Amino acid sequence: MNLKTKLNFSKKQKIRFEVEGKPPQKSQWGTSDAILVINLREAALKARTKAGRDKCFTTPVKLKLIVYAPNIDKRNYVQNGDNDEKRYVGDLDSLVAGVCDYLRPGPKRGENNFERSKLFDDKPEIDTDVALMVEDDSQIVSIVAEKRSGKLHYVIEIEPI
Repeated sequence: MNLKTKLNFSKKQKIRFEVEGKPPQKSQWGTSDAILVINLREAALKARTKAGRDKCFTTPVKLKLIVYAPNIDKRNYVQNGDNDEKRYVGDLDSLVAGVCDYLRPGPKRGENNFERSKLFDDKPEIDTDVALMVEDDSQIVSIVAEKRSGKLHYVIEIEPI
């Protein structure tokens, strides 16, 4: 195997990682759910680094998302406080949209009145202007997503096509 073949092989590597808790929903960069965005971005950076990649994918990718939660379908469950483990995890399409949004850079600060959460101030390596897995979510050309019963966490796999 020559050097060029080795480099091409490594670029095709699948990256898989797990994140404790619930996935962030779309457009939560500056809200109280920003911690969910930070958890996702920190896990993505750690997984990318472990895979030997110092930059995001620049070609089309496929994404797999599996969300585990005690309550995956009872939207009308009356929750017992914000930390109720049995609260509804959310609609799958919103969770997928959020994950896709936060694997790429966010809006530029000030653009369309965008202000990111101050929680990013001490985290330049995952700040909103950093492309962690893709340059743009338009690169995600295939998605497989599902919700399963279980302890609250989620698994992401991303790989070039």
